Amino acid sequence: MNDVDLRQLRYFLAVARERSFTRAAATLTMTQPALSRAIRDLEHSIGVELFVRGHRDVRLTAAGRVLFDDARGLDEQARAALTRAARAGHDRTRLRVSARGCEIKVLDHLVQTYNARFPAEQAAEAAMVNWQDQTDALRSGQDDVGLLRRPFDDRGLDSELLWSEPRVTLLSVRHPLASRATINRAELAGEAIAVWAEASADETAHWAGTDLEHHHWLPGPPIQDLAQLTGNVRLARTIAFAPLSLLNEPLPAGIVAVPTHGLSDSQLHVAWPARATSPDIARFVRHAIAHASDLHSSAAGSDRS
Repeated sequence: MNDVDLRQLRYFLAVARERSFTRAAATLTMTQPALSRAIRDLEHSIGVELFVRGHRDVRLTAAGRVLFDDARGLDEQARAALTRAARAGHDRTRLRVSARGCEIKVLDHLVQTYNARFPAEQAAEAAMVNWQDQTDALRSGQDDVGLLRRPFDDRGLDSELLWSEPRVTLLSVRHPLASRATINRAELAGEAIAVWAEASADETAHWAGTDLEHHHWLPGPPIQDLAQLTGNVRLARTIAFAPLSLLNEPLPAGIVAVPTHGLSDSQLHVAWPARATSPDIARFVRHAIAHASDLHSSAAGSDRS
């Protein structure tokens, strides 16, 4: 087998994802004939065909599916190595720990206590990220550690559970169930439920509360951020589910949070690249796990009756 360079693998991955040489060539900003030649050279080097070429699209062969599963990991690892090297070369050696907006309180506490406990070690810095980009940033080496709620794309990542907690329903104050002390998930059948844009099927099922039982629900407006979420709930265009710890924070005007039976728990994890060997990452993960119990009690307001 002849040597294969990383660029050929990236060409292959683009065609596999787009299922079209034309679309892949546009994505790669190269001509279609040049891309086709590169894929033919790759197939010649390996000794097998990777695509079944049709009139309208292309499909992976059995060999192509195997290469796709393995090659995307190699590409991500190479990109991550280059990113980490660039960060080190620009004196960006601090650990980057990421979280979404709803986890900022926990993120800030972990980073502050870590830096206080290990002042002579590699310091950590907090980074607020968009949920769609968080796992990609971890795999690419842009971030080192992340706080994530299940479900998330854990391909190429390791993680540890910090805590699990019940979820509540966010309702407009005008909703007929807004004055209830508790409600059952079945009472929400037929409601429009907010789901995040570009979410996977598993993520949508979880956030719609349908992973434990089958309930009828309507997809609400696609949500890009917390401002859109709370705005649509307040306008009674949708309902939403959130961790119980949200009750310990002031809610936006016009919204109430009602404890709900029948929902799956919300799980907060600390995650990092699976192939990471940094002792600083391992030290921060151990620090997060050691502080999980106290953090959960503080976030959930455990002194509430």
